[in-house]
Amino acid sequence: MKLSAALTALSASLVMTGAALSQSDTMDETPFVPEGYELTGESRSCLSLTRIDTIDTINESAWLVTTKNRDTYLTRVGRGCRSATRPFTYISYSVPGAQLCQGEIVRVMDQGSNTVVGSCSIGEFEELAQLPEDAS
Repeated sequence: MKLSAALTALSASLVMTGAALSQSDTMDETPFVPEGYELTGESRSCLSLTRIDTIDTINESAWLVTTKNRDTYLTRVGRGCRSATRPFTYISYSVPGAQLCQGEIVRVMDQGSNTVVGSCSIGEFEELAQLPEDAS
């Protein structure tokens, strides 16, 4: 009898945890935009590799891509790249053409051992406009 009650309590706990997780996923649907920027409403599915200057991992789910002519894009990444924000990691990618495109797999590498510590696909590139300094 005690085992049955414990299993029932565990099942109820797991169901409540699942409900809380799905509720928090719903609450996180507001798109993240870095401070000092706003989305322009324009997006691209690919960027030319020769145009990309930097890719900054600003948080666990969004990266800032800056081009050589200073255009700025936000790309959202999957959960497998959470370790990209940790110290001593870098991102690596190998693409078949001359462009980095939505859906490409990016690997998170450990700097010390050069081993893969995560991977994910990248999202579309959403164009950002920098806000005037007095608006931020």
